[in-house]
Amino acid sequence: MTASICTIARGRESHLRHLITGMTRQTVAPTELVIAHMQPDPFAELPDTDFPVRQVQVDGSRPRLAAARNAAASTAKGKALIFLDVDCIPLPGLVEAYLDAMAVDRCLMGETRYLAEDHRPGTMTSEALWGVSEQHPARRFEDVLGRGIRRIPMATEFWSLSFALQAETFWRLGGFDEIFEGYGGEDTDFAVRLDQSDIGLHWVPNARAVHQWHAVEKPPLTHLEDIMRNANLFRQKHGSWCMDYWLNQLVEAGFIVWGEDLIEIIRQPSADERQAALCDGSVRYS
Repeated sequence: MTASICTIARGRESHLRHLITGMTRQTVAPTELVIAHMQPDPFAELPDTDFPVRQVQVDGSRPRLAAARNAAASTAKGKALIFLDVDCIPLPGLVEAYLDAMAVDRCLMGETRYLAEDHRPGTMTSEALWGVSEQHPARRFEDVLGRGIRRIPMATEFWSLSFALQAETFWRLGGFDEIFEGYGGEDTDFAVRLDQSDIGLHWVPNARAVHQWHAVEKPPLTHLEDIMRNANLFRQKHGSWCMDYWLNQLVEAGFIVWGEDLIEIIRQPSADERQAALCDGSVRYS
């Protein structure tokens, strides 16, 4: 099956370079890499590859993650779509593991672990990077499911960092809903529709990737208005809330009021509060 790698990016050129280098080391090469970029100009002088690298622009004043993923999928020519965030580095067997598991029509989610700030992808082997990477505590599915390919009982555990499915299946699900713009909501909305389908979400631990470090905010005050907007949209669409983890923190900090059917911003964070939300280089994930 032909496989298109789909990634979305705004800046983070060094991250993108490491992703591409990881793709050149695959045991089974992808058919192509499609980059949906949310910036005025395409990326230039990227690493050489034996497969085509194509770019498509996604306009907008704020990052439009749902629209960007849809644009990459629309541009892709492969029958299989493998979505990988720009800050991820695929280990050599990722494409092969996803394609093997895609013999059955289902949505697949790979294992991604996190690097710290002082881990340098350009100076370490793939296995060395895996050795120093750390699991996200909310994504330890093998503790429950074992190391093989297993169905995750609740598709709402979906994680858009690294996932794959047949292109036909992606569009049958409706792709990502482009009403969600900026930070959050679009992946949980996709997960709800996946949970309501007969496709199912499956854990593929051998589709391994490592997540490159970047600065983390706790809570993500830079995205305060996006979180409020998208949480309200999600509530209107599904009758429930998403991003509860962040919403609770924002309530406790006094930035928002969270009613039964509406969230409102009651004050903006100060410069000192924004600075305090930035975590040091030892924090790998939000």
